[in-house]
Amino acid sequence: MLQLLFPLPAPVLSAINRLEEAGFAAYAVGGCVRDFVLGMQPHDYDICTAASPEEMQRIFARERTIETGLKHGTLTVMIDSMPLEITTFRRDGEYLDGRHPSSVSFTDAVEEDLSRRDFTVNAMAYSPVRGLCDPFHGREDCEKGIIRSVGDAEKRFTEDALRILRALRFSARLSFPIEKKTADALVSLRDTLQKISRERIAAELSGLLMGRDCTRILSRFSPVIFSAIPQLAFLAGEKWLQTVSMLPCCPADPMIRLAALLRLCHPSGEEERCAAQARAILLGLKMPVKMLDGVQQLVEYQCLHLDEENLQEMLWRLQEEGLQRLLRFQQALAAAEGRDPHPFDLLMEKMQTLLQSGCCYQLSHLAVKGSDLAALGLRGPAIGQMLERLMMQVVHHKIPNIKNELINFVRYNTEHLA
Repeated sequence: MLQLLFPLPAPVLSAINRLEEAGFAAYAVGGCVRDFVLGMQPHDYDICTAASPEEMQRIFARERTIETGLKHGTLTVMIDSMPLEITTFRRDGEYLDGRHPSSVSFTDAVEEDLSRRDFTVNAMAYSPVRGLCDPFHGREDCEKGIIRSVGDAEKRFTEDALRILRALRFSARLSFPIEKKTADALVSLRDTLQKISRERIAAELSGLLMGRDCTRILSRFSPVIFSAIPQLAFLAGEKWLQTVSMLPCCPADPMIRLAALLRLCHPSGEEERCAAQARAILLGLKMPVKMLDGVQQLVEYQCLHLDEENLQEMLWRLQEEGLQRLLRFQQALAAAEGRDPHPFDLLMEKMQTLLQSGCCYQLSHLAVKGSDLAALGLRGPAIGQMLERLMMQVVHHKIPNIKNELINFVRYNTEHLA
């Protein structure tokens, strides 16, 4: 064997060696090879091989396997608790729906397998035996720092429209500009994004927003973003540049970055309407409920004045995680607008002091319980309503969280109502 160029993890090397010993060429492929070439640590590893799915099952018969997509040639093999997706070299049939090949056939040529991939930087394979296989000059493009389609760009994007957003995500993540023919093709074919499921668009958009160069990409390719999310098209021009300029100031938190993108998403500009529209957009993208709630809160409260007086109330309304995000979101907005962001660090410290002091910010923290109110004659929904009133009194510092004080408040208000 030749000396390893890339330090493959032991389970990956073991899987490749077993395939090679059985007489089948095998390579680490795709993103892990790209990351190695760029000097980055890969997060996961894929393997491609000349072995057929049936031959893979025989070679790894003693290992736990998952038939991830066996009809498409993919078998997941667990080696030392590490899941490895191993796929037979393949060629794709026609793409009739703009997303998936209508058929898949297998080949024994790794170059043919690489020819169907999206971008040159992802179309490299590495073998400990044969070294780097790079028929489309992905290594050179990594060194130049560009995103280029494998072969004809229009064909690649027509085959699978999701590649349009993938190009933007890779460009934002790696800070690589997109080669002109590739860029022209993805812009001209942007309307084909309507063929892509909302969930996949959401995943690519989230990844794009986390990229260190997301502002440049969102500014340069705004027509593509507006095709993916038509509700934002009214922002085209100066308002869009104002919107995306905040992103570099935001922490690497998907919820905060989505809120930054959607904070002006209603023509009225009113926070409450923008919040409702942001929720509707994310609902259309089939985002999780936690994301819907969190982004809606951030957009709604983006301009809320926070200080020592209302910090405990907002801790009750948003809880610790939500208030921490709001503080960071408002801090990013202040930085983007050229205001002093440091007061938000002080508020963060004060929030921590409140938490450490054992302040009341949940109903369970109240010194009275529902059973105490039932003993005073309250029944059904009236108990929950009174607990909410008590909480409001406490967080607004009108009465202390002391049982006798709370009981007296309840007695006075129930007697007064009677």
